[in-house]
Amino acid sequence: MKRISRRDFIKHSLIAGTSTMALPAVLKSNGASPHDPEKPDKFLLCPPYLGCPTRSSILLNLVSGEKAIECHIRFGGTKDVAEEEWQQSEGISMGPLTVRQIRLEQLKPDTEYKYQFFARFKGQSEFHMLMENCFRTQRTTPSAFSFALFSDSHIYPEAPRRYRVLSEVTQSILARRPDLSLMLGDNIQTFTSHGGPMIEKRYGRILYAQLRHALGSLPSSVPLFNTIGNWEGENGWHPERERGWARQARMTWIPTPDSETYPDGGSQFGDYYGFNWGDVLFLVLNVTGYTSSDHTIQSPIGRSDDWTLGEIQKQWLHKRLSTSRAKWKFLFLHHTVGGKAGDDLNSRYGRGGGRAAYTGEQALIHEWMKTYGVQALFYGHDHVFTDIPMEGIHYVCVGSAGAPWKFTEEETGYRTFWTPSGYTWVDVRETRVKISFIGTDIPGSEEQVLHSFEIS
Repeated sequence: MKRISRRDFIKHSLIAGTSTMALPAVLKSNGASPHDPEKPDKFLLCPPYLGCPTRSSILLNLVSGEKAIECHIRFGGTKDVAEEEWQQSEGISMGPLTVRQIRLEQLKPDTEYKYQFFARFKGQSEFHMLMENCFRTQRTTPSAFSFALFSDSHIYPEAPRRYRVLSEVTQSILARRPDLSLMLGDNIQTFTSHGGPMIEKRYGRILYAQLRHALGSLPSSVPLFNTIGNWEGENGWHPERERGWARQARMTWIPTPDSETYPDGGSQFGDYYGFNWGDVLFLVLNVTGYTSSDHTIQSPIGRSDDWTLGEIQKQWLHKRLSTSRAKWKFLFLHHTVGGKAGDDLNSRYGRGGGRAAYTGEQALIHEWMKTYGVQALFYGHDHVFTDIPMEGIHYVCVGSAGAPWKFTEEETGYRTFWTPSGYTWVDVRETRVKISFIGTDIPGSEEQVLHSFEIS
């Protein structure tokens, strides 16, 4: 696998200017599959991405290849639906290396659908059916299902091993066929140390294109939800112009629920949101985006107890928790809203998970979780898997899916933890939830269940 240097990356970016024309060269340099005339990636730069599944619709994000195309989607239920009854989306035209979204509508809730992608190059007369995949719409009644969580891929052009590890993780998840998956932040890595800003507007396109390639076929049949980490370039202490560049790239390449997608609402920028799936309430939060004091790891300004969700997000969270009647309630965020790690430096950086249950604003959120029956808080950031029960609430660090740094007890304060790369698998049943850590980066062996426990 050829490694791309920082100099080559900047050269490609400069050639691109304000376009995305450098993307194929960067992707191939980092080990992405070459274009094969007989495969869909002749027409698409990366596999389609399913997002924002509701009871009646789903978004399909498409990125065209190096030539202009025309395309459409055919879709229908997988059971008792004749093919002639399938629906067809509107046709769209896409220039070279263009990002577009198609919304598939008039769907039935809690139903498995197939969809087919048809495309042709502009000027050609015949459409080609290039792929067929399936997905499930939002569950609206209590039922058994599974979902997967992974975090801290830190995708970056100079790090092909991270790309490989994330690809292994997503292939393993896809083989297990969950209803949905969530990324818990630090999915990409800006070109400044420990969560600095997106210093060039064009970098966002290239970083998210690499992330989409590394995710492979997972989001083509498993709807994927996103969480903001401290490395995506959207931190509250970043300059607003640079935050806007990072936000625009994320919202273009990764369809994320906004305030209108679900009845539970959220942010207009898709950085926090809530939804129900069966009898589970999912609340996805953004810690770094609303904290204004500088929490870059060597910064002397940010403290362990001054992390915040901001007043608007905090009020939204309380309303969602206090009014929900879901049996299972889970929070998802990149790290807790406070830190209590192995030392002061890492505590200020937000490490510690359940150890920080009584620190700063996290203490208030912990009380709300107790009052309103939250069973688990899932987070990333610390690059290991651990579970810390605090007054019946499980603080679960979901492991890392590519990041090379495996933090020690001296840094995190954790006494029991697992360091192999992997992901967390959650089985939801009527009377219990089983949570397992699946290691995928274990030398000389296949994936393994390294630890599991149940909440009843």
